[in-house]
Amino acid sequence: MKLMKILKDNLLLILLTILIGGSGFYFLILHPKFRITHAPKLLKAVVVIKTNKLDYATNERLVITPDDDPVLQAVVIAKQHGDSEPTYFSVSKHLKIDGKMIPDDRVQPWDTFKWKEVRILWFKIEPIIKPGKSSEPFSYRNVEYKSQFQYNWPLQWTHKLDVNGFANTYPRQNFGFMRFRIRAEIKESIVNVVQKCYSPGTDEVDAANIISDKVFGIQYAPDKTPFGYVVSLFNLAYIPKIDFSSFQKGKDPVTEKIAVDSVSYFTEGIKMAGHSEIAQGNLGALRKHIRIIMKGIHLDKKKGIYIDKNGKSVKTNKLEKGMFILDSHRIGMYAGEGSFAVGQLHILTPDDRVLYAPGLPLYYEEFGSYFEGPFSIGEFQ
Repeated sequence: MKLMKILKDNLLLILLTILIGGSGFYFLILHPKFRITHAPKLLKAVVVIKTNKLDYATNERLVITPDDDPVLQAVVIAKQHGDSEPTYFSVSKHLKIDGKMIPDDRVQPWDTFKWKEVRILWFKIEPIIKPGKSSEPFSYRNVEYKSQFQYNWPLQWTHKLDVNGFANTYPRQNFGFMRFRIRAEIKESIVNVVQKCYSPGTDEVDAANIISDKVFGIQYAPDKTPFGYVVSLFNLAYIPKIDFSSFQKGKDPVTEKIAVDSVSYFTEGIKMAGHSEIAQGNLGALRKHIRIIMKGIHLDKKKGIYIDKNGKSVKTNKLEKGMFILDSHRIGMYAGEGSFAVGQLHILTPDDRVLYAPGLPLYYEEFGSYFEGPFSIGEFQ
């Protein structure tokens, strides 16, 4: 009787103790296990890009600029318990995958309260010419697809677009073409991975060793001008000369965004600007479309400046970024005044920059290192 009275008098306290104890047992012991065992079954992963001009994220191969505020995003396709259709887990509400809009009711964020969090590991993929093969005629067999884990990227669902190259010696800047792969994983402990899936990567190649367009790739240009399009070809494998006549239309290495040579940087840039009539890699065909505006330019070594055929200095205010620099056998693009000059002279000097491929991948080179003259300056028409 005494026990019953004690229980009756303290019923509320007892119930509260049971509730708190039960909740603690659930959240400390059971819930962490349920977050793992009840998590959706990971099927595959997709890399997408989100820009401020699209209301959806997509894995389409786009040419974008900094004005697009591009952000890389991960999509994890998984099947929830009891569902017959997969769910597309994403930070974006709208998705376009492989050219099709995903129904909005199949898109949702990953619930990190209900399920163990998904870690996203990011990888860059870059093509290179195998060592010792750069002097041979181009062949897809001589291409190697390098992959690098981005160890300094947070293991999260989004990342600001970064296409800085890693496989070649240079260029090193945030423009060019880059492929990406992700690994999505759920870990039970530091070492125990209980689920994982991947987006397409370096193993996705055909019998000819051409990497599949299923592997996400993005082309990042400083702007949508011929100059910008040329810069957007950074990070492709470089070979001095490619015989484009040996490839079917649309199957050449520049179109496939795998490899490029010294001239096709510029022909591809012009083609991307809408001039499809330009033959790929054909310097002669490109020259026919360039209107010369200055001739006979050469370096006056005593004055340290460039002068024209009349002996007058070449004023940089008459030049525009993307104008062509042509001598008897080379081609480059005017890229601006020397970035390290203390007080720019506004006269063309050996310290000013030309976009040029001197037997190495295209980069911002110093005029004086390669063009002493005579050379011409022209613009595409």
